[in-house]
This record gives sequence, structure tokens and C-alpha cells, in this order.
Amino acid sequence: MRFVPAQSLVPGMILARSIISRKQAFMLAKGTQLTAKYVNYLQGKGYLGAYIEDDLSKDVVIHETIETETFEAGVEAVAEGNVDDIIDVSQSMVNQIASSSAISVDMVDLRSYDDYTFHHSVNVGIYAVAVGKEMGLSYAELEELAVAALCHDLGKSKIPAEILNKPGKLTDEEYATIKNHSKFSYDILYDNDAISATVRQAVLMHHENENGTGYPLGRTGDEIPKLAKIIHACDVYDALTSKRSYKDPYPHEKAHDYLEGGKDTLFDHSVVDAIHAVIPAYPPGIDVKLSNGEEAIVIDQSDQPRRPIIRLKHRNVKVDLSNDHAYREITIVASGIATIIKDEPVEVLNEKRNTEDRRKLVMIVDDSPISLMQTKAAIGQDYEVVAIANGIEAISFIKEKSVPDLIIMDVEMPVLNGISAVRSIRDSGFTKIPVIFLTASCDRETVMKGKAVGASDYIIKPASPTYLRERVMITLEGEIDR
Repeated sequence: MRFVPAQSLVPGMILARSIISRKQAFMLAKGTQLTAKYVNYLQGKGYLGAYIEDDLSKDVVIHETIETETFEAGVEAVAEGNVDDIIDVSQSMVNQIASSSAISVDMVDLRSYDDYTFHHSVNVGIYAVAVGKEMGLSYAELEELAVAALCHDLGKSKIPAEILNKPGKLTDEEYATIKNHSKFSYDILYDNDAISATVRQAVLMHHENENGTGYPLGRTGDEIPKLAKIIHACDVYDALTSKRSYKDPYPHEKAHDYLEGGKDTLFDHSVVDAIHAVIPAYPPGIDVKLSNGEEAIVIDQSDQPRRPIIRLKHRNVKVDLSNDHAYREITIVASGIATIIKDEPVEVLNEKRNTEDRRKLVMIVDDSPISLMQTKAAIGQDYEVVAIANGIEAISFIKEKSVPDLIIMDVEMPVLNGISAVRSIRDSGFTKIPVIFLTASCDRETVMKGKAVGASDYIIKPASPTYLRERVMITLEGEIDR
């Protein structure tokens, strides 16, 4: 079997895996031949795609991490908010994953917009238990981890649906409402004697970041419970790879890049390493395109995560990218190739900014020409970019020429450091411009100073282009998860 994205489904394809919505309100059984009506329904409801059977993929075996019945029971328990049932499902989930000799989460989840929240919680539970097993957690710890993961978003039942599913970026007030959900989840569990304090703390702090920029408590590093760290990273991974009303899904390899870029700032590095180990960057059954133009299907993993075993579509030939001599220089093509854009006069930028379809203006402030070039290369396809060499020039540009939609600011600079420059910008009345600090200064004191002047984000150099690009997009366009 192989996975076909929804936009590539065509009538006549045969389902290799059943598609069932909650309470079986909609079901297409394995073996069903897709019709135009079915294809339109799947696309309209926001399904990522479907697994199909064909001659090209007949020997591709994709193992389900947990039994379908357990998954469906988990979805129903989360949807109903039934904590007793959640505990039962958690035990089954841990039994099935812990007893498996291999740890690999290969299956792409098939879900609609309507089922997202409930499927998401079960997916996070599967990822978390697999990651916890990889990290050597005890059976008792895995059970608590599973319960916490399934319960982490119960509080979203108290968030208005129009905020959760809003297509555009949330207002500050709406985002503040969203951030209450972890506390709401904690409150739901607080008086339940079957839920341990360890589980409640993991639920409460599953949005805390390693550098203290998370919520609701702003905890850092070792102050964050281990189970919360695991749920946090798995939560983000599933949100990244999911289709929502306000965002398209990331390819799995880009989600891995994002987590890698957030090591030790957003995510615990050991958790990210475990995710790399148990969740394939290229799951079996997905289509890939090679740097030589050939198209292929991933049929299995090799000992190199980014060089799987594939089958070439046009020749029906199996190739192990990890050791095939003829393909040693061939790579799987990544999406979103960055290009450097040239500077434009301020007058041209301002004219574009006065049109409804203008691209947003990002000011990069850094005394290193190389850093300026790299940052422009990462984001230049999507935004207008103006490069500034120091804090004094940045302040003058904002006061005299144009107010950017976002500032990406280095910290350690001659003339005027980044913290002082942002403080001066705020004192001059420009209090609403979001600021991302992009710097090698990663000590806690510097991070706290950045928070004090209202930084939206804090990224450590050197940052991967994927991570930097996505953090900019999140700051300007909206959140990964709600």
C-alpha cells in the first residue's frame, strides 16, 4: 500500500485502509473503489489523503503502532472527556507499544477537520509512548505519560470553536484565551483521585519551553517535568504534520527539521533525538522526488534516516539510497528552496505596503554580513526584507522611513546592542512590532532580558533555514497549534 495525498486521489483507486470518522458517521471500508463523490468528500473535509493498493506498492507493509480498535476507543474517550475510559485506553496503548520488538510510528493518520482535536490527542499519546520507550522510561512512567498525553487538550472543550478553528491569525486576546487550555485541562483532572500529581503537572506544563518562553508558568530546563517535555515535542510534531483550517501540513522531514532547530530553546534535546529515532522522516508508502528528477515510493527504512529504501516509479526498481553506489550523490528533494532577494528602495517597499496584497516587511538587524545574507536567504521568498547593520540605524529607519511588520534582531552588536535597541524602539512608541532575537547569546539572563522588552521569540544561532522560516511565519501568520 502507499499513501496518496487528497489532492492526488482520483476515482478508481482502491482503498488499502478503511477511513472511519468519529462514531462511524462516515466510513469507507478497505477495498472500496473511490468514486468522484468520495474523492470530493475527502478533499472537502480536509483529509490528508488515503492509503491505496496498486501494483507499484503491493509489497509495501505498513504496521499500525496500536490496534485500530484501541485508536478508535481513544478518540471516543477523549471526545467524551471520560477520564476512566482514557485510563483504560492508555493501558492498552502502553501494552501494545511496550510489547512490540520494533519502535517505529509509520502510519499517517487519516482524519478530517472535524475529528482533529480528538485524533490529535491519541496521536500525541502514541508518539509520546513510543518516544518514552526509546528513552528508557519504566512501564509505570509510560502509563502516566499515556494518560497525560490523552488528557493534555481536554481543556480545549472550554475554548470557543470559532477561536480554535479561525482560518486567520488570532488576535492577542484570542491567543490569550487559547493559552488557558492547559490550565483548564489541569482543572478538569484536579479532583480526580485516579489521576496522579505527576500526570496533572505534565498536562499543565505541556507548553513550557526550555528557555522559559512558554506558558502558563514560564518554567525553564529542569524545572519542566520530563513527561511534559515529551508531550510538548510530540504535540508540536503532530500539529506540524496536520492539516488545519488555518494551515497546510508540513512534510514529515520538515517537521523533523523544525524540532531539530528548536533543540534546547523550545524542546529538550534528548526528546528530539528520540523522536528522530522512532518517527521516520520519510514514512513507508509516501511518494518522494529525487534530485535527479525521478519519482519514487518509500518502501522501507535503512540505517540512515534521510536515505530510505525506495522504489523508482518509472522503472519499478528498488534502490537503497543508503548504499547504492549509483545513487550516492542523489538526494530526496526538500521543498521550499531559499533564494536571496535583492534590496529594494524604501519608496518601492512602502508602495507595496500600501496595497492590500503587499508582502510583509521584515527588518533584519545584525552586524554580521554573513548572518544577514543567511537570514535573507531563509525568508526572502515570502517577505520583503530590509537589512540593517546596527541598532542605531534600525531605530532611525523605523522613525524616519518605514515601520516593519517584524524585526529580527541580533543581541551582541557594536554601537548599540539588540536589547537596548528594542527597548529604545518600544520607548519611542512602537510597542506592537513583534521582535525575534536571533543570536548566539543563549544564557538565561539574556533570554529574560529579551522577554522583558517584549520579544516574541528567541532563536539560537546557527539556526536552520527551515526552523527560522517557520518561526517567522508563526510570529506573523499564526500559531502551529491551537
